[in-house]
Amino acid sequence: MGANATVLSGLTIGCWAMVGAGSVVTGDVPAHALVVGNPARQAGWACRCGRTLPEDLACPACGRAWRLAAGGTLEERSSTTGHDG
Repeated sequence: MGANATVLSGLTIGCWAMVGAGSVVTGDVPAHALVVGNPARQAGWACRCGRTLPEDLACPACGRAWRLAAGGTLEERSSTTGHDG
C-alpha cells in the first residue's frame, strides 16, 4: 500500500496486491494486481516476492512463473526453483 493511498470502506485488497502511492481505490483489487491512479486501475501484476511482473509473468527476481487463470486471476505455474506456491 503506497503512501497516501485511499481505499473506500468495504473493499477487499487481495493477497500480494500492490496499490500505488496516492491511488484512490474504488473497487475490489484481486490478488497479485498492481493498481495505480485516481480512480485506481490495474497496471500490471505483482509477484509474491514484491516485484512487478513482466509481460511473460515470469519473475526475474525469484524465478516464480505465473499464468492467467479462469476469471482473470493469477496462479503460480510449476517452476524450476523449488517454490511451491
